[in-house]
Amino acid sequence: MSPVRKSQQMMRGAVLGSAALLSIGMAGCASTGQTSGSDGDGDVVIGMSVAKLTDPFQLAMIDYAEQFADEEGASIMSPTNADSDPAKQTTDIQTTLTQSPSAIIVAPVDAKAIVPSITKANQQNVPVISIDQAPGGGEVAMVVRADNEGMGRTGCEEMGRLLEGSGTVLELQGELSSANGLDRSTGFSECMAENFPDITVVQKPTDWQMDRATDAVQTVVSTQDVDGIFMASDYFIPGVQKVLTSLDRWVATGEDGHITLVGIDGAPDALQLIRDGYQDATVSQPANLYGEWAVKYAIAAAAGETFQAGPTDHDSEIIEVETGLADLLPAPLVTSENVDDDILWGNAK
Repeated sequence: MSPVRKSQQMMRGAVLGSAALLSIGMAGCASTGQTSGSDGDGDVVIGMSVAKLTDPFQLAMIDYAEQFADEEGASIMSPTNADSDPAKQTTDIQTTLTQSPSAIIVAPVDAKAIVPSITKANQQNVPVISIDQAPGGGEVAMVVRADNEGMGRTGCEEMGRLLEGSGTVLELQGELSSANGLDRSTGFSECMAENFPDITVVQKPTDWQMDRATDAVQTVVSTQDVDGIFMASDYFIPGVQKVLTSLDRWVATGEDGHITLVGIDGAPDALQLIRDGYQDATVSQPANLYGEWAVKYAIAAAAGETFQAGPTDHDSEIIEVETGLADLLPAPLVTSENVDDDILWGNAK
């Protein structure tokens, strides 16, 4: 999970049959039996545990999820706030499970620490939908996350286009031991090698740490002729701006000396810098799709539906992961042309 997140309909009616299943682009088979948390009239009550309620991304995601749930005739219990504490999230989930939810949506603080909670839900036959990352064990009905390799490729394609296929790019990598960090770097670097062989990429790991990102910018930009900086997270923008300002390289697009800046996440600060003409683009996390599909999968799973790998009708791919399946959702490129789009989580009110 990137640090911005350690910081918007839609089916009508409950997903109870094959026609509804097709409408959400999922293949599966129905099972019989009463679902925990259902009153027998089709009502679905969904528990929700998030990592941090002060994170703007997660707040936007919750708003979208509640909107979609309301449209589907389902309800979401008051989301619990782990406050970035894995132990508290364990307690939160176990408390939620005592209230017999139909399903539970979790945004894990720690993939390993959440395993006992997932196992407990499995034992109680409560379907689990995980957002952003797969738990380190147990079984989930679906992991809803962005296609992080695709995000890296999108950033690469825009960087390559803006640099017209030549130059030197500093890549500020995320934490390579995390799936999101590794996938973003893989997507970016492989795309660069395949499509823009005349662009030199200088890779610097950051482990999602601002000071490491800032040091990397200082070292590379002060000693090399850098044409672009690709940031695995918009979280790095303050450090990048500080260093480039000190080196007289914080220059607006279209002006001599401008360093092309492309990021990932779609944070509010990044969107404002795109409006102001200093950042060229970002790839936005699809918080609206996270909320929408987490709810849709939760409703379907609560009705006894199961899913299978393959392409969907919502421009994504379901793949197999250790804990079950993951739906890799597309993420939009944000430029000056669409920066004010209401669908972007960075514009959520």
